[in-house]
Amino acid sequence: MFATTPATADAQNWLPPGSSTEVLSDPPTELIRPDTIRDDKWLYGRLLFRSPSLLGEKAVRIGLSCNSCHPNGHANEDFYINGLSDRPGHIDVTHRFWQAGFGDGNSNPIDFPSLRGVRDTPPYGTINIFPELHVFTRHVIVTEFAGPPPNLEKMEALVSYLNSIDNKELNGNQSIVQTGADMSYLSLLRSPLENRDYAKLNELIDLVRSDYGRRARMPNARIEEIRITVTGLKEIDEKAAANDFAAALMIYENLIPDQ
Repeated sequence: MFATTPATADAQNWLPPGSSTEVLSDPPTELIRPDTIRDDKWLYGRLLFRSPSLLGEKAVRIGLSCNSCHPNGHANEDFYINGLSDRPGHIDVTHRFWQAGFGDGNSNPIDFPSLRGVRDTPPYGTINIFPELHVFTRHVIVTEFAGPPPNLEKMEALVSYLNSIDNKELNGNQSIVQTGADMSYLSLLRSPLENRDYAKLNELIDLVRSDYGRRARMPNARIEEIRITVTGLKEIDEKAAANDFAAALMIYENLIPDQ
């Protein structure tokens, strides 16, 4: 039997003691369908999948993203939150831990499902069942994790990425669809720079800089390269905020050859 109320959260990471949301071994291979068009929509969806901001305040505090529970589309069998899990790989998504006043009062942790091949496996859900991936994904974000309601652009991008996750090894050779932890998202910045859309640019820069922050904590992180890129992003944001998009675009063009 496990505790129905999480222990007092650690002041540094906001998680109850004894908890872990990390994959304790090497992350599983990211399998992407060979016919995937890796355009900006897909890339934006991949970035959102790895961003805690998608899932709301609590997720940001504990560094929880879709990728935390489903690393590269697989199931995180090491994930454990004291008070919400009865064993690793299980989590209670209807607990008040996620948002005050929401909990159903029952201890009902469920398995993390794999998202490999999710495009071909409707309906979706365990406690609540949804016929469409868009509707289910929005339910997870807004209802289960108390995240802000995603706009249409975010939903389309996220589902584009989810639909691309494959469930087949290509005869042991995944090179033609290889992605990797150091994948660059800088191409997403070009359109808002050229269109002088500071609101969109600022949102993307925040997401990308946060991604680099997560990379910096990884083993064998290339800290100097990360520092240069993050500094460049800050300069782009400052120039664009001052309405000097010409200078911001110049900094961007100097930054991308190294990506």
